[in-house]
Amino acid sequence: MKQFIYLALLTFTLFVANCGDGSPVIETIDGAKITVKGFENSYDTAIEAMSRMQNVEKKTLVEFIAQNIDQVPEQFKSLNFQFQKKNFFENYRQMLMVKIVAEKTGFSSRADIKEILQQVEMQTLSTLYIQEQVEKRIKITDEQAMEECNRLRAKNKELAAMPIDRCVMAGRGNLKQRESQNVLPKVIERIKEGVVIKHNDKFDVDAYMKSEMKFDENGKKIEDKSGVNEKKAETPAITPTEPVTPPAKP
Repeated sequence: MKQFIYLALLTFTLFVANCGDGSPVIETIDGAKITVKGFENSYDTAIEAMSRMQNVEKKTLVEFIAQNIDQVPEQFKSLNFQFQKKNFFENYRQMLMVKIVAEKTGFSSRADIKEILQQVEMQTLSTLYIQEQVEKRIKITDEQAMEECNRLRAKNKELAAMPIDRCVMAGRGNLKQRESQNVLPKVIERIKEGVVIKHNDKFDVDAYMKSEMKFDENGKKIEDKSGVNEKKAETPAITPTEPVTPPAKP
């Protein structure tokens, strides 16, 4: 299910005008042409996106997609089905039709939908960037992958029966997943070093974080206008003084 969500989300953002790319037109939907080149580019990009989002090597995904579904490990069967050319095309054209109708009806122009798309874009871009930075810092040798393959084979009967090249691939992926957990905090720290953060001294962050988000009966957020998050100016303490007694007259 998670893989399908990623595929649907990412493929939905890949539609571009395919007019004039020089390849045959497969189909025209409401004036939008689906060309061979455009479709194949979207297919390839969807695999690339899935690879990055799931932190799985692209060649591993391609291999599982090319196999008969009965030979694919259980966790990759859904992926295999989705990326069969006919299935992917049906999903592609259906989403294109939905996109066209969404634009016609003004759905995609609504403020709330634009905000959701902006949020999704930020999340996706953040994930892709972090994944790439983590990937750059991980180096797995063939010897390490083979050693991990042997370790996994000793514990897993399915892997023990797997061809050696696929087992090594699985070993490499397993090591990469494990190493990613160690590299990720360093990547995040490096990212923080690349930006300038300026705190607003007049905003009470602690008070804001402790306050609850309020919603009405329809689930719509209620704007807080109480000003509770503004830091109050501190009133200087007044220290009582002793009354001054005037000097006695001579």
